Amino acid sequence: MAKAIASQASFIAGELDPRLSARIDVESYAKGAETLTNVICLGQGGVKRRPGMKYIDTVTESVVRLVSFEFNITQTYLLVFVDSKMYVYMDGALQTNINGSGNDYLVTPYNATEIKEIVWTQSADTLIICHNDYVPRRITRGLTHSAWTISSLTFSYYPTYDFNRDYDAGSFSISPTAPVVGDTATVTCSSATPVTANHVGGMFEGNGGVIRITGYTSSTAFTGTVLQEFINGNAIPGIDASLEEPVWSSTHGYPGSVTFHESRMWMSNSTARPQTLWGSAIGDFFNFDRGYGDDADSIDITMDTDQVNAIYHLVSGRHLQIFTSGGEFFIPDRPIKPANVGVLRQTRFGVLKKVPPINVDGATMFIQRNGKQVREYLYTYTENSYVSTEVNLLAPHLINAPVAMAAQTGDIDNEGNYLYIVNADGTVAVFITNRAESVTAWTRLTTSGEVKDVAEVEDIIYFHVKRTINGSTVYTIEALDNDTYTDSAVHVVNSPASATVTGLGHLNGQECRVRADSSVMDNATPASGSITLARTATNVEVGLNYDLEVKTMPVNVGFQTGPINVSKRRILRVSAQLYEANGIKINGKAVTDKGFGLGVLGVTPTGFTGIKTVPMLGYSKTTQVTVTQSDPTPMTLLGLTLEIQAQGG
Repeated sequence: MAKAIASQASFIAGELDPRLSARIDVESYAKGAETLTNVICLGQGGVKRRPGMKYIDTVTESVVRLVSFEFNITQTYLLVFVDSKMYVYMDGALQTNINGSGNDYLVTPYNATEIKEIVWTQSADTLIICHNDYVPRRITRGLTHSAWTISSLTFSYYPTYDFNRDYDAGSFSISPTAPVVGDTATVTCSSATPVTANHVGGMFEGNGGVIRITGYTSSTAFTGTVLQEFINGNAIPGIDASLEEPVWSSTHGYPGSVTFHESRMWMSNSTARPQTLWGSAIGDFFNFDRGYGDDADSIDITMDTDQVNAIYHLVSGRHLQIFTSGGEFFIPDRPIKPANVGVLRQTRFGVLKKVPPINVDGATMFIQRNGKQVREYLYTYTENSYVSTEVNLLAPHLINAPVAMAAQTGDIDNEGNYLYIVNADGTVAVFITNRAESVTAWTRLTTSGEVKDVAEVEDIIYFHVKRTINGSTVYTIEALDNDTYTDSAVHVVNSPASATVTGLGHLNGQECRVRADSSVMDNATPASGSITLARTATNVEVGLNYDLEVKTMPVNVGFQTGPINVSKRRILRVSAQLYEANGIKINGKAVTDKGFGLGVLGVTPTGFTGIKTVPMLGYSKTTQVTVTQSDPTPMTLLGLTLEIQAQGG
């Protein structure tokens, strides 16, 4: 005789790897799903239709880098880097006539390949950009939204290094004889030295004296400022001297990573010194003079480890965190001083260079260098160290060679912290975390095209998207919007109400979904940038459709006689607990969300809140429930209750 059992699924565990279908012992199994596409998990449990993508602009470039810039708490911008140009958007609007030039862009030195390699950080109203092939740049906003400048950083002192590792200077003379600290002196060597124009800004050390090189005369002569007096003053024969030059140059490369931490600007990963970390003088961000090693002087430290660990990214958190090609480090000292600075290795996973780590919910999320694991770098008091925990262990299939990542700390409609990871295949893995409530869950975002890049500006997520519109490839900037139910969408407010909708030029020739005053209307295909509705409407949304799917793991509960994973079973009834939902289907069966009666016809449907029960038929060994929605309408699924019957139970 078969028996029935009730089981609740809330989907708080998110999408799970299908290979977990036999692991009913895993706690997440009963709370997870095999597929969660185009929904987001809620911190309170359940899933909700993901926000649609509001159309911002069309760009002609296939390679784009999206960067957030915050001028102040009320004025924020999306910077769009393309080949040798930078566009500026504020509140979704392109800023035009930049600096009165007549161009709607700022010229930059970075080509289409290099924009994917830049690393940046911001302090106050200045954005610092690093790339190994260029002097670091600063971008600042002027008095208006269209006033922007980009310039090379000017350092009062460069960090220096002896790339020649000592040389025989022969005898050398100093003029004036026996100069004192602060004097300008000329050094003349008896034989040619390795000194070149590149050494200007570097150091010459010999016979107890130190000179900062300020001018290059020839291979045997240079001038400089005396920092430390020489022994016996003048004409010292046969001296082995140290000849340091600025560590950053066109010859040796420039820093590839940057951040601000404890009132210092930190830079690292130059081409010639990939394992070296430099911290500026305190409060003097462009001064890297080591001085006498006082607490406020700059810092220069090289990580000499048992393997090459090129420093790819620096993150300012509880400590200064250092992410390298071969492991994760941090500097435990607080505050950091030249006399006590030390770097400690914590874990040995290595970071993916092209995707900068990001702070989320008190931890630093990073992509492991193999491009498959998402790890959470978190300080633990019990071990007094950092651990790098894999957060996609139960959903590894959602991560596929990530190319970009951004975080959103919730908004007016969605609680929780969301991490958006753009994959090489154009899909987006979405992770929700709420550490205080032990909430973690993964879902998948897809669209009719490929997402290429992502950025967050004031809790708004922006995407660079590749689409095929009417047979042609186009690239757009779009933003997730909680009041939008389609992609590449345009909202039009007609006053008075009208049947004509304009502003749809980017969708010409492509069949679109239409919402008018919250009602779904017949599909329409824009021509010459407009469509005509069957009736007048005030609030209209036109965009591309996306379907959502919620599919449970195979029903695999335990009866008193044991688990039913090898038995034929069927679901007698499915009860869906809904909140403001319309137009869903359960295993292909439409769920009615309104009845008949007076005042029903001709009225905008309201979302159904409550429980709907749908009967099911048929036995199977892999019984699952699939909830779908094809129309652009609201949908929140709080949970499912399944009544299950197994043969021989």
